[in-house]
Amino acid sequence: MVLGSIVLITFTNLTSLGVSIVGSIPPGLPALIIPDPSLIDVNTLITLAATVFLVSYIEGFLFASEYAAKNRYKVDGNQELLALGVANVAVGFFQGLPIGGALSRTALNDETGAKTPLAGGICALIILLVLLFFTGLFYNLPEAILAAIVLFVIRALVDIPHFITIYKFNKIEFLIAIVTLLSVLIFGALQGIVIGVILSVVGLLKNMYNPHIAILGRIPGTDQFLDIKRRPESEIISHTLIVRVDGSQIFLNTDCIKNTIIDLVDNEYKDTKLFVLDFEASSFIDYTGIEMLQDLYEELNRRGIKIKAANMYGPLRDFIRKTKLEDEIVDSEVCLSIEDCIERWESETKD
Repeated sequence: MVLGSIVLITFTNLTSLGVSIVGSIPPGLPALIIPDPSLIDVNTLITLAATVFLVSYIEGFLFASEYAAKNRYKVDGNQELLALGVANVAVGFFQGLPIGGALSRTALNDETGAKTPLAGGICALIILLVLLFFTGLFYNLPEAILAAIVLFVIRALVDIPHFITIYKFNKIEFLIAIVTLLSVLIFGALQGIVIGVILSVVGLLKNMYNPHIAILGRIPGTDQFLDIKRRPESEIISHTLIVRVDGSQIFLNTDCIKNTIIDLVDNEYKDTKLFVLDFEASSFIDYTGIEMLQDLYEELNRRGIKIKAANMYGPLRDFIRKTKLEDEIVDSEVCLSIEDCIERWESETKD
């Protein structure tokens, strides 16, 4: 197609009808030059460098990951960053443009069956020969042909079924994906990526702000305690409220967790004498979370309710070891299960 279009333009007058061509390509290679820092506006350079880095690295790594998943090999993000950095430092001494992973080149290599970096090396040698001896052959190459090649090789990246899968999985994530796509098309790659990242962070913060709080009941005939909404056969133990917070307990959600528990005790479970907080699904707690537990302990203690912690493993124990909660709610040197907490409370009550 490339050769045929060059022949067609050479022997017709299509350029006079508005067909744009590549035109003159300067032959040869750029000379080695040492950049002069005195000629550089550092503020402008840093801003542009950060922009180029975000676009080239993020885009390149995303596309590399896409093809790695397709062809079942691994991509090392640190190695990609190192290669990109070294290449850009080197090209800076030859008056070159910033280097990044080329989507069209990657797609073309995949389309033609390239399997190793040797394909890129051979392409580089061919380009070197063209730049030295054959640039004149491409004078009449139509720009539309270049655009058509790019569109053809990247068509597989327009993955509509993937968007449908995201929609079925989570409509919020689907909305974020669509907004990010439109932002890239309307505002540009960098702005679109930034908007997508911001929306993703907002979505993550929303989930962290309002974690799922499950009320647990015992499965009859077992020592398993599961969410009573998902397992209706679960039985609520008399005078006992068991709650599991599905997520970390941090400054974003401590008020929500505490208020939800207090509302349960004051309204739906007024006869509660023992409150068990299950930490099985909590991987992290910050200082605000510790303060929330202290306030919760005092609130429930004023209501005559005993509070105990179940399934609190080492990392969480380390956070509260220096607080009074270690003795008040953990109540053991070993990790207690929910069943252990109930048995200890029953034993203390009898005594």
